[in-house]
Amino acid sequence: SDMRMANRLLPWFLAIVLSIVSGAATPGCRTLVREAFRSPKVRVVDVALVSNPLADPRLPWEFLLRLEVENRNDYPLRVAYVAYSAILGRDTVADGELHDDIRIEAAGLSVVQVPLSIRPEAMEAAVRQVISGRAVTYEFNGSVGLTIPVLGVVRIPFSKTGGFDPVDLLKRKGFGIN
Repeated sequence: SDMRMANRLLPWFLAIVLSIVSGAATPGCRTLVREAFRSPKVRVVDVALVSNPLADPRLPWEFLLRLEVENRNDYPLRVAYVAYSAILGRDTVADGELHDDIRIEAAGLSVVQVPLSIRPEAMEAAVRQVISGRAVTYEFNGSVGLTIPVLGVVRIPFSKTGGFDPVDLLKRKGFGIN
């Protein structure tokens, strides 16, 4: 009878002990993971035009933003989202979020490709800026949300700025513009 009572109470006793131990260990475990976690690095590799805007000038211009993610950890990570904005001159010409399940390999580099569209009206504003001043500045900003074991989603920002002279670019491509 005593043995039967002990067998009935043992699972409850073990459940209580495990819940106390796991409750106390979770914050400590999270702290250990946070201290051991090496934040990945994200950089903009390039942005490439992938559509032909001359085919139908009313359609958005399609680009591919390529991000290089360096995972400095010994375990793979998953991309939860990529949020981005593209600024041409003074105008935001594209912004959005990509929600794809992308695996970032352990201890290495992975390229994440983000499709983005720019409305023709936004490109027209950039052309007006080119005509008035020739040089065009650009800026790509955003963040990559990476799913980290125990920690959840960690946001890693990225940014790239620069400028170009479209007339010089066309001359290099072989178009005769004076």
